[in-house]
Amino acid sequence: MTQQSPFDKLHVEDVTPSQRTLLDELQLPPRVASFIREQADTLKKLVIAFVVIVSAWSFWGWYSEKQQNDSTALLAEAMLQSDSTARQELLARVVDEYSSSDAALWSRMTLAQQHQKAGDYGAAIGAYNEIVDDVARDNPLYPLVIQAMAVTYEIHGSSQEALANYAALRDMPGFAATGYLGEARIHEKMGQLDEARDSYEKANTQVDLSPALKEWLAGKLAGL
Repeated sequence: MTQQSPFDKLHVEDVTPSQRTLLDELQLPPRVASFIREQADTLKKLVIAFVVIVSAWSFWGWYSEKQQNDSTALLAEAMLQSDSTARQELLARVVDEYSSSDAALWSRMTLAQQHQKAGDYGAAIGAYNEIVDDVARDNPLYPLVIQAMAVTYEIHGSSQEALANYAALRDMPGFAATGYLGEARIHEKMGQLDEARDSYEKANTQVDLSPALKEWLAGKLAGL
């Protein structure tokens, strides 16, 4: 009986090297390989969708970072302007071109403060109210907007509106003393000394007061 050589056709692979695919190279179980072949079109679509999503996410991250950097740079440029008109123009550009950025919020705050300094209290109050509507309650900027609005109402002589904002401020962590002091000041101006004393006393109970402020409050309470 003639012995068969390992080079006989019986021992040659049915699939020639030129015909082998990635599935053949991976040596997957027959059922897995068969499933992949049957679902090839669907799997290709899923892979393409995944690549598109990852690419879009990467682009959005790059774009967001660029917007943040560009808006911050423009805000810094605006704040360095000595001319008020040039500063306002650059701040307005930050708001217009980067409306969703933190720099835009700071620009709006600065523009509102400039209205206040110029004595245009109506414009300042309107600007602050718009900012409050757009800022989340957990944003660190929110208490600062409320405080600025309370001060503007107070300077404008709108005592009730100022009191309402100071009342909101004293319920915010870190701003309780500021809220009570604002309330006390307005009550004192209105001749409501009992209410003023009550607010000063509550301000005096806050734990984050500086020694100088505690000394001032002690003298204030002694004089009421």
